[in-house]
Amino acid sequence: MLPRWATIGLLLLLLGLAGYAAWTGWHAVAGTEIGFHGVVALLLGAFFTLGITGLLVWLMRFSQRRGFDQ
Repeated sequence: MLPRWATIGLLLLLLGLAGYAAWTGWHAVAGTEIGFHGVVALLLGAFFTLGITGLLVWLMRFSQRRGFDQ
């Protein structure tokens, strides 16, 4: 099993690659622009999606460790 820092590093690398692919794909389409409000909406949506995902994973592990799933 990977150490915690390696796992976090790998996930951050994958997130960066996904962001780069999205940025490149967005700019590859001619004539499209995203305004300031679009960028803010995109970042907030990504932040809250990751936050809710993390919360649900934490709740799942908490429930498993406390024996609530038995």
